[in-house]
Amino acid sequence: MSYRTTALDDGTVAFDQGTSLLVSGSSMDVQERIYDLLSEAGESDETTILISTDRGAPEVVRSLRERDAFDAGRVGFIDCTGRDGPEEAAGAPVRRLGSPGDLTGMSLEFAKLADRFDDAGAGDRIRVGLVSISTLLMYTDVRTAFRFLHVFTSRIRSGGLFGIFAMDPGMHDQQTVNTIRAVFDCEARIADDGDVDLRGSGFVTE
Repeated sequence: MSYRTTALDDGTVAFDQGTSLLVSGSSMDVQERIYDLLSEAGESDETTILISTDRGAPEVVRSLRERDAFDAGRVGFIDCTGRDGPEEAAGAPVRRLGSPGDLTGMSLEFAKLADRFDDAGAGDRIRVGLVSISTLLMYTDVRTAFRFLHVFTSRIRSGGLFGIFAMDPGMHDQQTVNTIRAVFDCEARIADDGDVDLRGSGFVTE
């Protein structure tokens, strides 16, 4: 069963299981678009795991609630902002890391959350968000980031999940952008006027 969204087109776009999508454009536009994509998980009884490098878990909860899309039993956060806080946000589990550069920690905490949802019977279909790669690249070099993303998207592919990743190309040189783009199955390029150019493989527009 595909992962469906109306957040990228006038119609519906269906993504194959295991697809990883890069959403690129100005940081705020991309961030809001990814929350739109994640908020649709509840419509299909899907689970959401969000890795956030810029916003703390309580801020993300507010963003999802604004979209009437927060279900504490089907949402988990990996908060990489380095801020202290509780292990839950409005009842949803929160894993905390000291820095967006802790890529090993991201992988380990993601695996723990995925196992937790699997044990609860909610791990078959998961939308995974990472906001954002651009922040991650401020803490690590592009080669290390590429290796991490390659392994992480492989995990998404093998698990039949749907990966949604943010990047602001304006923050990086073209070589870095091209290197990161090569990891992903497809890309949604968000123009300043909000238009979306969706390219790559792993999806169909209905």
